[in-house]
Amino acid sequence: MTPEAIAAVESSLVSVRFLGCSTRVAPALAVALAKVEAALHAEWQRTMLALPGGAPAPTFAGWHGVRGVGGYRKAAGWHGKGLAIDLNYSTNGYAVCRTRTARGVVLGGEAAGAGLIGVREAFMAACDRACMALDGRPADLSARKHGESTGEVWDRWHRVSDAVVKYLAPYYPSTDALDVGEADHFAWIDPADIPAQVATDYQALRVPLVIGQPLPDPRTTRNPARGLMDLPRHVAVAMTDVGDLRWGMADFARESGDGMHFDTASKIASGAV
Repeated sequence: MTPEAIAAVESSLVSVRFLGCSTRVAPALAVALAKVEAALHAEWQRTMLALPGGAPAPTFAGWHGVRGVGGYRKAAGWHGKGLAIDLNYSTNGYAVCRTRTARGVVLGGEAAGAGLIGVREAFMAACDRACMALDGRPADLSARKHGESTGEVWDRWHRVSDAVVKYLAPYYPSTDALDVGEADHFAWIDPADIPAQVATDYQALRVPLVIGQPLPDPRTTRNPARGLMDLPRHVAVAMTDVGDLRWGMADFARESGDGMHFDTASKIASGAV
């Protein structure tokens, strides 16, 4: 964008407070976010009323789980227009997406990492092993399928995320959101006692969850022991169904897997690529 175009966008932005976090977005996105927050607050109130007597009641912030919101930034694409936000940046990275099409299997993910095919293959193989250990079925991390609801998309991706957590839990802590490439296994465990395949899969899972530019051997990544995503189902559903926003997790076709990202573009009609 030219300096003049950037200035025009920035002059049109509005400051919003969404789910307790402040950011700047375009007016159209601000309207959508206000609808989402109102719907979530109403759902939270209904949930609280349905709790049995004496049950602990979560705060609204604890229930929606959003701790960080990133809106406008000088960049190409929807963020540079003020028409996109990222939720919980440090714990919802850009995972690998595997979509089966009429032309074969497509391994998608962050566009800048498209050339790292081996990285994507290793990530998916690790997800498959984690899922097979969980319930005997391989991972299903495809883009949105024809007629599939956001709740169904979330269920598929969350199953894999939960499988990864359980697969790594005996050996790797989930305390820290980020992994900086050090020996992140439990301090009382001898690395030699970690099954070789699990240790290999831990590294394979963390590489695409990079903070910054995709690399075959990054230093700082999200911690795979926390899983692939942490946005609650009701948040993802409200963002897409109430806000009518596109979800980067499943609506980018070749580049799906961006669990933190929501924007005002049209959702893809099916999982076809």
